[in-house]
Amino acid sequence: MTRGRKPESAIADAKKFAERMGYHWMENAEPDLPFDLLIFKENTVRIVKVRTTLNRLGPEDFYEKKFPDDVAALCSLPFPQGIIRELWLKSRGERAWCRLHVTTAGVWVIEWWGPDRYTNPHARREIKEKPGPTGKFIVKKSAGPRIIIPPAELPGSEAEK
Repeated sequence: MTRGRKPESAIADAKKFAERMGYHWMENAEPDLPFDLLIFKENTVRIVKVRTTLNRLGPEDFYEKKFPDDVAALCSLPFPQGIIRELWLKSRGERAWCRLHVTTAGVWVIEWWGPDRYTNPHARREIKEKPGPTGKFIVKKSAGPRIIIPPAELPGSEAEK
């Protein structure tokens, strides 16, 4: 669980962020359930836990180890398995949200999600390493786990009609 008070300003920002993606939201009225928002739109319902962190978020982070209590709390919620659980992270000093998909099998970074018009700015960064023998920096692009949705499952696709 988080220490201290709930991140009220981050939750207010998360509500605006959800509205920009077309979601409606409801706050959690039960203090015993460890989530902050229930967001929904036409074809989906998601449970969201909002968290702020002092450290910068990186594409190579192991979120299961960084936030074990929050991941365990989301997995233990008494909701059907079909309801998606997400952990939304915002580090201090950064304006962008990092959305994580949480399941009992693990935590995945949502890099891009078309129906929400969401792109994760933390997912793909160029990582500069030390200069090589030529004096130039070696640049690697990080490749984290990706959630790939088949086109048949996207709303408005040809297979749906």
